[in-house]
Amino acid sequence: MTKWQKVAWLAGLLMAITIVIIWRVAFVSDRHSDRHTESLLPEATAKHISASPVQSTPEVTQISLSDKTKEQAMQAWWARRERDREADWKIPIRFYGRVVDQDKQPVGGAAVHFQWTDLSKNGTSEVNTVSDDNGDFSLNGVRGKNLGVYVTKQGYYTPEKLKASGFEFADPGEPNYYEPDPKNPVLFHLRKKGDGAPLVKKIVEVILPGDGNGTNIDLGNGKISPNGELQIQAWKPWPPRPLLPHYDWKVLFTISDGGFIEAPTEFAFEAPEAVYSQPFEVNMSAKAGDAWRVSAEKTLYFAFGQPRKYGRLHFRTDGASRYVFLDYVFNPSGSKTLEEASTDRISP
Repeated sequence: MTKWQKVAWLAGLLMAITIVIIWRVAFVSDRHSDRHTESLLPEATAKHISASPVQSTPEVTQISLSDKTKEQAMQAWWARRERDREADWKIPIRFYGRVVDQDKQPVGGAAVHFQWTDLSKNGTSEVNTVSDDNGDFSLNGVRGKNLGVYVTKQGYYTPEKLKASGFEFADPGEPNYYEPDPKNPVLFHLRKKGDGAPLVKKIVEVILPGDGNGTNIDLGNGKISPNGELQIQAWKPWPPRPLLPHYDWKVLFTISDGGFIEAPTEFAFEAPEAVYSQPFEVNMSAKAGDAWRVSAEKTLYFAFGQPRKYGRLHFRTDGASRYVFLDYVFNPSGSKTLEEASTDRISP
């Protein structure tokens, strides 16, 4: 065999070996690919099958307490959440309300704003309406979990408790759980603004030493004055102490030729014809137990001077602060009217 014949024979042998190797690799790879594909098919099928129960889930409805105990309702709620974690935000919302004034007369034309939590992109939706001539209004055709209802009207006061009225439709364990009844609408009480009167109105911050030495305030101008009609004294530890153990602290109010009567926190617009007494004190004893508080806040009617004048005072303070914060009004004419004249009052 010549030299060139040997070279040709070796080249052919190498080519044959290369072809065999390529074929073997392709065969094994193809077998592995087939096995991998077969292993994926059952999982894909399972995912498709598991979606079927979701597609066939019945429409979500509100749980009624009329035919269930509280415990049964809570069990139904938990079962519904297990079936569908988003069920709480799919409850049909129906709401019926009625706006009335302080005399329980219907208020038509009141602005009503609805806002509810849902599955929308923003997580909440909202809509506005107005009450009809009978004061009635309603909301239907939406779904969600919690509904906020806000009612206002020009010429009327909206009580603080109505400024954030919330109604729960999903969780029967919530204290504000609401089941709609068109025959028993929720009442929203507004208060019609009266004529009002020009009042002296002041806001004052008083710093007291806490050793019983008093500070006097001139009610006419709201400034500290040795001859001021209103005197405030405080007995508080200084520097401030931790809440526990409890400690004694006290604040005392006196007024020249007059006295005080506790007043409601809202709509205290008419000073009562009654005996005004003094002093008025907040006395927190370390022995008061569960009644002990580190802070105090009150609204008072007050009367002072001759001829008699009437006013309303609100204060807040606490045992760990030297400050007493006051805001007050009084009628300089001697009238008992303590409602401030309003520019948006509606004439009868």
